Amino acid sequence: MESLVLDIRNLHIGFETPEGPLEVVRGVDLHIDKGETLAIVGESGSGKTVTCLSVMGLLPDAGRVKGGSIDFQGRNLIALPPAERRRLSGSKMAMIFQEPMTSLNPLFRVGQQIAEAIRTHEEVSKKEARGRAEELLALVRIPEPSKRLDNYPHELSGGMRQRVMIAMALAGSPDLLIADEPTTALDVTVQAQILELLADLQQELGMALLFITHDLGVVAGIADRVAVMYAGQVVETGPTNDVYARPRMPYTAGLLRSVPVLSGEHAVGRLMAIPGQSPRPGHLPAGCAFAPRCVHVEENCTLGTIALEQHDAQLVRCRRTGELDLS
Repeated sequence: MESLVLDIRNLHIGFETPEGPLEVVRGVDLHIDKGETLAIVGESGSGKTVTCLSVMGLLPDAGRVKGGSIDFQGRNLIALPPAERRRLSGSKMAMIFQEPMTSLNPLFRVGQQIAEAIRTHEEVSKKEARGRAEELLALVRIPEPSKRLDNYPHELSGGMRQRVMIAMALAGSPDLLIADEPTTALDVTVQAQILELLADLQQELGMALLFITHDLGVVAGIADRVAVMYAGQVVETGPTNDVYARPRMPYTAGLLRSVPVLSGEHAVGRLMAIPGQSPRPGHLPAGCAFAPRCVHVEENCTLGTIALEQHDAQLVRCRRTGELDLS
């Protein structure tokens, strides 16, 4: 399909550790079209960030893609020569990380850092790059962008630093923007502003947006589709409205019940916690990885391999989907 930007199929990622090899991503399938927003949600350690780092070619030295394919606009990224893949990263594909203070260099002014990103991918003069950097700061709604170019990162608020990171990510006019929990370190008001900004930019520039978060509440107003990950696998995926209205996997339902429901200024009802903890890689239970924490578990859930199956508009990895009403 011409509109298909990213197509991940049967992706397996492993890490070499002192205890031996560990598989942390197990057969992940994901796709995202031009102009679409896909949110990947799940608890810490579910494989969300590792999956997206593999797309950008940024896996740690101990990490390896063990199988599957990552196609970006029809090209298999895994098979590309390193130099060609580096040219794509930061230009056609870009990533925003969750803590800008660890990504911005404290020794350089923000204008210099944005200009460097521009000149990495375009043959322009320093003056032209600075002018483009000012345009990018204006694009991400930073007031007085000409003055902010000369600020150091520590002179800006957390929200402003995150906007600078977004501006740097947009320097190459990417077709795919990956946002890895970009609002985690921000207060609620600034978080809402950043989410609104990303949604506006996605619509304005026609990018595909891949949004990573552990919070289902964050993606309700931004994502067209959602993929829920658990223990290195996608366990449910579908249109956001359908998944929210009728979750079909007990883990998804548990995540939704842990999100506060507000009436006016007050939360309604009691939050429900998911019992237990996610299994560690290398210590996965047989059958469904969520079975030890699931209140609906039956013996059949702990046997064999459980595949993603179609249920209406959703794909679900659960043997009891047709029997349970989790809405």
